[in-house]
Amino acid sequence: MGIMNKMRQRMGIVLIVLLVAFVITIVFDWGAGGVGTFMGGSDVVGVVDGKKVTIKDFYETYNMALEQYRRAGVELDLRTTEMIVQQTWETIVNHILWEKEIERLGIVISDEELFYHLENNPPEFLMNQEIFLTDGMFDRNKYLNVLYNPQGNEWVEVEKYLRQNVLPYQKLNDLILSSVVADEYEILRKFIDRNTMFTADYIAAPLHLIPDTLVPLHEEDLLAYYHAHKDERFLESERRNVRIVSWPKIPSSRDSALVIRDLDEIILRHSEGESFEALAEIFSEVRDPGLVGDLGWFTREDLEREYRTPVLSGKKGEILDPVIIGDEYHLIKITDKKKEGGDDLIRISLIVRRIDPINTYNYFASEAEAFILDVEAYGFNKALQNSEARLDTIRGGVAKHVPFFGDAGYMPGLARWAFQNKPKRLSPVFENENAFVVAELYGITEAAYIPFEDVRPAVERAVLTEKKKEKSAVLVQDARAAFLRGDTDLKTAAENSPFLEYRNLTFNLERPPYPVGTSPVLGDIVRNISMNIPSLPFPAGNYGYGLIRLTGRTPLDTELFVEKREEIRDLILVEKQEAAFEHWLNYLKEKAEIKDYREQFGLN
Repeated sequence: MGIMNKMRQRMGIVLIVLLVAFVITIVFDWGAGGVGTFMGGSDVVGVVDGKKVTIKDFYETYNMALEQYRRAGVELDLRTTEMIVQQTWETIVNHILWEKEIERLGIVISDEELFYHLENNPPEFLMNQEIFLTDGMFDRNKYLNVLYNPQGNEWVEVEKYLRQNVLPYQKLNDLILSSVVADEYEILRKFIDRNTMFTADYIAAPLHLIPDTLVPLHEEDLLAYYHAHKDERFLESERRNVRIVSWPKIPSSRDSALVIRDLDEIILRHSEGESFEALAEIFSEVRDPGLVGDLGWFTREDLEREYRTPVLSGKKGEILDPVIIGDEYHLIKITDKKKEGGDDLIRISLIVRRIDPINTYNYFASEAEAFILDVEAYGFNKALQNSEARLDTIRGGVAKHVPFFGDAGYMPGLARWAFQNKPKRLSPVFENENAFVVAELYGITEAAYIPFEDVRPAVERAVLTEKKKEKSAVLVQDARAAFLRGDTDLKTAAENSPFLEYRNLTFNLERPPYPVGTSPVLGDIVRNISMNIPSLPFPAGNYGYGLIRLTGRTPLDTELFVEKREEIRDLILVEKQEAAFEHWLNYLKEKAEIKDYREQFGLN
């Protein structure tokens, strides 16, 4: 549900359905003749309730998603593209399930519904059309005039798009969410959680105050924990043992020399009369034009750390030697200097040129391909001797779902290859942001339980923590009983015990303080206990057990409640609608027959 959650945060329930439905529908032809064109099954990535998804369809959807991310300015590194691959499958499955549900429910769009939508909710792509703009803004009167006075069949395609790709999904969405309501009790509770302040005594027995000597460990307890948690904690998954040959993506001196040559030409053009600021606008390689050209006045402290020494020692009008920062060369001109209020002020102008290692990277890619041919001709070791590549054996092997390969980094494609092949196989060239890689699979370590003695320290820590939690609950319960008997108050009980601590808290339930805020039961406890009566002991994460005794609360602000009621109601509705939508979609997936063949295509 990754892509759905991200989109919901930005767009809301209705727009999610419409946007994703639109993206998929304009890519796929699921109608007459669409399914019939699938070939055999060799190109089928998956089947959802009998509907086939081909590799061609998958990549068309994937490429459209890539384009959306590019337009949003997201950097498409390997992790991001891998995430988009997984989201593509999820989006396709969701669309098919939505479409089948629309068909099952017999959802159709009448002419009246269609016209009402066109009249009252103009599609955004129409609102940007020149014909409907006045001074660059959407003009509703122009739009309605064209809508009410059609000249031919100009609305046919728009109506078809809305009838097939938008309104059925909106209608289904309305149906799913029609039962979602926010009752008065929920609204009031949310308001109280946000706005009511509580004061309370808090007493706890933190685990760090309980010495190990109070909870002795026994061998039978350790063994019982080990066997109870073997599958969960102590089963090592199958691993593939590989050695990789890599060509790190490091720009060469030639790459830097090309940038220096460009900067020399820029300096020459400036000396021949072109303004430095105009050259900065033409040749700088940054997204924000405000970060180059005339940058204004700087004090010593305001300057970039890498700029300070050359700029402070330079003269007015001087162009400094290029400063390299990361993969960029910064060409600085000191345009002016002055003193003001005892401070030295320097005005600078800047040109930024990035090192482009494309030629070097092409060379590395060619070297990697040549290495594969050399292995076939001369064997692995001889090919390695004739190469400038780096050899790395991945100790302990690689797990399928932890695809990291030493300095080469994250390579899920290589991990998939390793789990789809047999030992002694040589991989094709794989690439990420760090390196080009060729790998040899030389062994398989089968899944197995880690022996008890190898994990004894971890088992001891886990059992010790469990026993300390039990002891913590007993200590807090004893303090509670003493308070109820009238033997002591909570603060005195904590002062007289080396294992207890006391705090006086002031909080609301929306932002409770640590450590009570780590307890999932705090809200229910605070809402249900009586004033001045200590609660039963409750856990606060791994901090230990504690209890609270409410000593005060601010009264309900009825005027503020009336003011905030609708805002809180809307917030609750959005939360419940998201939950309802996700529950509905999960229900469809559970009852659907989904066959996933992505692994055969290296897509899983």
